[in-house]
Amino acid sequence: MQIINFIIRLVGYALLLGVSSRIAQTLWTNYGLDGNATLQPFHDAGVTALLIAPVVLALLGVGTLRTVCVFVACALAGAAISAPFVIARVTGV
Repeated sequence: MQIINFIIRLVGYALLLGVSSRIAQTLWTNYGLDGNATLQPFHDAGVTALLIAPVVLALLGVGTLRTVCVFVACALAGAAISAPFVIARVTGV
């Protein structure tokens, strides 16, 4: 039963963060940030974090840490979606 709960948590986190990653990548391209080589490491680090986070959150999201993991997942999704707006504003692209 625990493995089924793990798989459900993993799929849920992966869907949330995967959709957020795709939205962020679309916004990144729409704002023209993909043409700036100095910003590429930020983009790569963000995408890598969104790919690894579902596994970590699913592993830790048991018992009392479940609420914390849901909060972290929502915070990561919000940060990923708002990052292209902020970076475009700060860099003036």
